[in-house]
Amino acid sequence: MKTIFDKDNNGTAELVEALGMIDAGTDFSKWKPYIPLSVRRLTTIVGPEVYDKTLEFYHSAKAESETEEKYKTLLLMMQQSVALFTWLKIIPTLDAQHGNTGRQKRLGENEKGLTAIQEYKDEINILNLAYESVDALIAFLDKEEFDFWMNSEKKKAINQLLIRSKEEFDIYYTIGSHRLFLTLAPIIREMQDRYIIPIITRKRYEQSLSGDEPGEGFIDAVCRPLALLTMQKAIERLPVEVLPDGVVQVQQVGTVKEKIKAEAEARKAVSKSLGDDAGKDLVALQDFIAAIEAEPDEPDLYLPKATIQSKGITF
Repeated sequence: MKTIFDKDNNGTAELVEALGMIDAGTDFSKWKPYIPLSVRRLTTIVGPEVYDKTLEFYHSAKAESETEEKYKTLLLMMQQSVALFTWLKIIPTLDAQHGNTGRQKRLGENEKGLTAIQEYKDEINILNLAYESVDALIAFLDKEEFDFWMNSEKKKAINQLLIRSKEEFDIYYTIGSHRLFLTLAPIIREMQDRYIIPIITRKRYEQSLSGDEPGEGFIDAVCRPLALLTMQKAIERLPVEVLPDGVVQVQQVGTVKEKIKAEAEARKAVSKSLGDDAGKDLVALQDFIAAIEAEPDEPDLYLPKATIQSKGITF
């Protein structure tokens, strides 16, 4: 399988440039088998079109001169995201020595290993860096408006949503992440189909997609409950690590059983709070639509001209 690394047998140098924190003596052969898995994880978020176009540029390097610098930047950002996801996969294994009798900690002479909590914090930090790199990648794709991105299946699906960007979502609930918005897109679609469109009608939904607001305040009335319903469902379904910091707070102390119980209780409490607020906003949306439908039709201000007939004048 072709990847965006090691084209000229310089995979290690590319990893060092992408990550910065690893040694130049890193053995790329230990990373190579896991890079396709990281590519799969990245394309799950941004779609295959972006990776395919970057791969094409990497192996041909024959982009038009005015776009070449953009593609070079895109390549470096893709390499960084893939490298961080790969690092996260292999770093626990690099610390272990595997043998016929199982595995054990690999330590050199006079070396001390990290504590469990230090290892956990290190891996969480790498995961956060990976997510942040994907955020930067998506922001770059949006800014440059590459054709392959704007016409991708991900973008086509987003264009059918009532909330179409991270910036729009942030108005009603701050997520602060382009990556998370793409992750939430299927849930937004589900929530608008299940709760919003039955209230506003499909005609008004299609009218809104075309940029014609059915009434003043319509967008706010629709998007506020939609954002809250989406976050409620996301908290029920998605891993805590994927959600914005602080949304579901769980203490990292105690036994595994205690932490699992604490996380479940925290999810339940946050989900209920969001559901209660969304329920109030749905009632407000129903009232808003009822008010629109109760408005009288626009009066017909047309006055016909006088018509002269043989037996008088009629209007």
